[in-house]
Amino acid sequence: MAFTPGTPCWFDVTAPDIGATAEFYRGLFGWTAQDMGAEAGHYTRLSLEGAQVAGIVTALADDGSVKPAIWLPYFAVEEVAATTAAAVADGGAVFLEPREAFGELEFAILTDPDGAPYGITRLHTAPGTERWGQYDNPCWIEYGAVRAPADALAHYGRVLGWKYGNAAWETATENPYQAISLDAGHEFGGAHRATTGEPAPFWGTTIRVADADKVAARAIELGGSVIQEPQDLPGPSRVGVIADQAGAVFGIMAVG
Repeated sequence: MAFTPGTPCWFDVTAPDIGATAEFYRGLFGWTAQDMGAEAGHYTRLSLEGAQVAGIVTALADDGSVKPAIWLPYFAVEEVAATTAAAVADGGAVFLEPREAFGELEFAILTDPDGAPYGITRLHTAPGTERWGQYDNPCWIEYGAVRAPADALAHYGRVLGWKYGNAAWETATENPYQAISLDAGHEFGGAHRATTGEPAPFWGTTIRVADADKVAARAIELGGSVIQEPQDLPGPSRVGVIADQAGAVFGIMAVG
């Protein structure tokens, strides 16, 4: 599928043991893994029924240190270098300089002015996340802000062209929840003020599931943990937060 610039189009999860993480997600969602080889740092693509979903990247740095296990969203852009320059001019920073990957795409990893990492990419021949919004695929991104969510999202409005505003169900007047879109009625994410003890600023990835309670229970069986038990939220949806066996946190959402 073709991705409109600004929309989420790919996801990575970092892992200290790529094989163990691939096995966790195979057991949880039925994803299959393809190791891209030593020359690619054993970057591993995850797919469902032949359609690409996400990737696993090693958490082991060249200096022997271990990076945190996290999920990272990537947003489609028309020009990686130009978007990187615009992000830096707006107070962001570069974590990983623009580069080519597999001859299929160009990407960079940036941080916003508050320090939250996010990726940008121009897909050449790579398909990206092919079944966004479908079962056992990413369906939502969520930002935990350290200040008013609308203020934190201003960077993304200027750099990626996002629109954001109070969610339709929001009644709070202080730090109201923000729904994110490129045009009204097609939200792909949201932003909330982080609570005490919650990692922030931070981008979270949510996977659509048929039964959030069953997936949460299965995650525990596979060596993961439940950070937040599934609960009913406006939408209607039932949403929980779990962590894989290495500690990478992600959301699960059953809709309707």
